Amino acid sequence: MWLTKKRPDLLPPQTEELKRIFAQGNEVDALARKLFPGGIEVQGFNKAGAVHTEELMEKGETILFQPTAISPDGLEAKADILKKGKGDSWDLYEVKMSAEVKEEHFYDVAFQKICFTDAGIKIGKTFLVHLNGNYVRRGAVDPKQLFKIENITAKVDSVIDQTRERIAEAESVITGAETIDELLIQKCHSPEKCDYLEYYIHGFPEAFLIADKIFDRHLKALLKRGIIDADKVSPEILKKIGYVPEVPFREINKEGIRSELSTLKYPLYFFDYETYSYPIPPFDGTKPFQQIPFQYSLHIKETPDSELLHKEFLARDYKNSMAELLKQLKNDFGTTGSVLVWYCPFEMARNVEMAATYPEYADFLNDINSRIFDLMLIFKFKRNLYLNSRFNGSASLKKVLPVVCPELSYDDLEIHEGETASASWPILADPKTSAEKKESLAKAMLEYCGRDTMAMVAIMEHLEKEIEKG
Repeated sequence: MWLTKKRPDLLPPQTEELKRIFAQGNEVDALARKLFPGGIEVQGFNKAGAVHTEELMEKGETILFQPTAISPDGLEAKADILKKGKGDSWDLYEVKMSAEVKEEHFYDVAFQKICFTDAGIKIGKTFLVHLNGNYVRRGAVDPKQLFKIENITAKVDSVIDQTRERIAEAESVITGAETIDELLIQKCHSPEKCDYLEYYIHGFPEAFLIADKIFDRHLKALLKRGIIDADKVSPEILKKIGYVPEVPFREINKEGIRSELSTLKYPLYFFDYETYSYPIPPFDGTKPFQQIPFQYSLHIKETPDSELLHKEFLARDYKNSMAELLKQLKNDFGTTGSVLVWYCPFEMARNVEMAATYPEYADFLNDINSRIFDLMLIFKFKRNLYLNSRFNGSASLKKVLPVVCPELSYDDLEIHEGETASASWPILADPKTSAEKKESLAKAMLEYCGRDTMAMVAIMEHLEKEIEKG
C-alpha cells in the first residue's frame, strides 16, 4: 500500500501472469451473476458509482452488480453483488475465484460491510460465492453446480472490530512516513519471502542506516537475502542479532547417493508433464483448477552405454487431449525400468487423476507410479546427500541445474518456466493464431519441456561421475 501511494515508481510492472489471473476472475464473476437473474450492473467508479448505486436502490431494483459505497470519512468499497434482504437491509455476496472459504475472505467482506453500513446502507447477511472443487463438467457449464454459496455472516461480524483497527492502521500507512520507515518493515509478515519488502528497501540505498531499529528476525532475513548489505552494518549489530555470514559450502555424501541410485533399474525414463489449469473447467470430465496434462517430454536411456532417445507429445488443439496423450505415452513407455521425475507428487497426482477418468489406462498409470524415482530428493537439504550453499536452501530444478550443470540452462530458451508454457497452450490452439506463430510457439514449448527432462539426464550423469570418484 505504501509503495502504491508513495512510490509507485518502485513497483514492478504488472506481469502477464497477473493479467491472466484478473481475466480469469472476470470470467468467474460473469458466471456467478447467472445465479442472480434480473440483476442490474451499477455504472461508474468512485463517486459516480456510489451515486448510481443509490439511484438504483431508490428506483426499486433488488439485485445490484458492482455497487459502490463511500462512507462519510472517505472509505470506499465496490461489492460484487447486493441483493435486497429483509426489511430495509441488503445481503452482500462476495465472489471468489477459490475452491474454499479462507480466513482472509472474512476481513475482505467485513471491510465492505463497514463501508456500506457507514454510508447508510444497511447490510443484513453476508455470503461467499466460491467454486465447487468437486464439480465435474458435463456439457455446458452449470453455474448452480459450479458454485457454492456459504453464509459467513457470523464469521464476518466476529472480525468487524478487528477490521476497523486494520483500517486505522492502513490509514496511518497512507498518511505516514514519506521515506523508509522501520515500523513499516516490522509489520511485514513474511520478511523471508516478500517481494514488496525488497522493492521497498531497494528504493532507499541508505537503508542500512536504520539497521539498529529493525527487529532481529526482519534484519536477519534482509541480510540473508542480500537486501541490506552486511558489510555496511556495524559488527556490533550483527553480533547482537547473532548474524553470521554464510560460508560457502559443498557437501556430497557419495555412499548415500550411491545407495539411492542403486535402486534404479534400466531402462531409465526421464519424464515430465506440462499441464494447464483453469478455474472454470474447460472440458468435459474436468474440475475447477484441475491440472490437465497437454504435453510431456520423455528421455530414455536403455542401458548405461546406449544412446539417449527422446519422445514427446504436444496437443495442438484446445480440447481434452488426455486420452490421446495416454495412448502415445503407453506406446513410448516400456513395462520395466525406473521413471525419474523431479518432485514426484506432481506427476503421480496427474496419473492418479487420469487413471480415475480413463480406467482403461489405470493399470498402466499405476504401474508407472510404482516405478517412479524422485531425483529431487537427492538435493533436499534435510537428507544431507548433496548440499551446496548456492542452492540457497532450495531443491528446485531451476536452482540445482545451474550449479551442478552450468553448461546447461534455460537462458537460451524462449520459454523459461512452466507458467508461461501453460499459458502458451491456448494461444497455440487458438484458430486465430497464425500458422507461423503456431509453429514458433510449438517449437518453444517443446524445447522448454524437453529441457526439463534433459536437465534431469545431465544431473543424473553428474551424480554418477561424483560417486565414481571414490
